[in-house]
Amino acid sequence: MNIHKNTRLTPHRRQAVWRAYTQDKATVTSLSRQYQVSRVTIYRILKAARLQLLTPQKSTNNRFKQAKYGIKRLAKVEKAIEEKLKKQAKRYNKSYPG
Repeated sequence: MNIHKNTRLTPHRRQAVWRAYTQDKATVTSLSRQYQVSRVTIYRILKAARLQLLTPQKSTNNRFKQAKYGIKRLAKVEKAIEEKLKKQAKRYNKSYPG
């Protein structure tokens, strides 16, 4: 669950919504009025709670991971090309004629 700067419900309040829904048997409409959010938002919170995703998770920057992997891959490819060029240099550049 990602929290942006304009969010209305913090993780603590989301847990309160889940508790009110499960323990106090509050309706979705009453919860949406109480917390001043739409019913759709309440349904999303309930869905996240069922999947146990109410606590904020550490974000993983996939672009960084892909770039890191790409750099490693590029290094391997460059090394292979360099070895290939060294073999070609040995093949054609001999110290004796013929």
